[in-house]
Amino acid sequence: MDIENKNNHFINLNLADYGRLFGDNTLFDELDKLPKPDLIIASPPCESWSNASAMENGNACWKRNDISDNLFAPQVRPSPFTIRSKQDYESAYINYQYDRQFLKRVNGELTTFNTIEIIKRYRPQFWVIENPAADRLWPYIEDIIGFRIPYKNLARYNNYDYPLQKRTIFGSNIELNLKNKIIKQDIEWKNFSKSYNERSNIPQKLVIEIFEKIYIEFLKDNKNDQ
Repeated sequence: MDIENKNNHFINLNLADYGRLFGDNTLFDELDKLPKPDLIIASPPCESWSNASAMENGNACWKRNDISDNLFAPQVRPSPFTIRSKQDYESAYINYQYDRQFLKRVNGELTTFNTIEIIKRYRPQFWVIENPAADRLWPYIEDIIGFRIPYKNLARYNNYDYPLQKRTIFGSNIELNLKNKIIKQDIEWKNFSKSYNERSNIPQKLVIEIFEKIYIEFLKDNKNDQ
């Protein structure tokens, strides 16, 4: 559901649902009623993964442990998925509140986990996951959840008549060859719309290109199966 409640053309389900831990399988009971999908396109909330909430050694939800004072360099780099303690926020003298960032992190993990579970359960012919290119989402999916993303298709939104460059990855099981030429953007992010929906929009021309390329592959695959 969009955070501004301006749309209603969807089934109202909670992607952060964890009810099946207690025997409530509402999420998949409802999705099971739908026809088997040929394509799943997902866009989990990026707030907990984003560098926009930068803090020392990470962001407002996650950190990479600082080992710079160690006598010997570690053979394995510390994980970027160390959970922040309440003390981190108190020491940083910032406006981030521990309880809010805690909930953002949990929401981010649950929506990401359920996104992958949906793809694994329904096994569509094609799937696409959208999130900013610099997000921690991508290593989390592969290194923590253990789900491989064959293609991380990079796009820059201002290649599609959008005022911001906004480097974005469309992780998928198909190579999309999206436009990502470096072009000076028309406006700074801080001067862009304050609307959550507007900031989250994907350019229409980019959406059309993705659908067209997937449809071409869909026709090829189904022709070969005949």
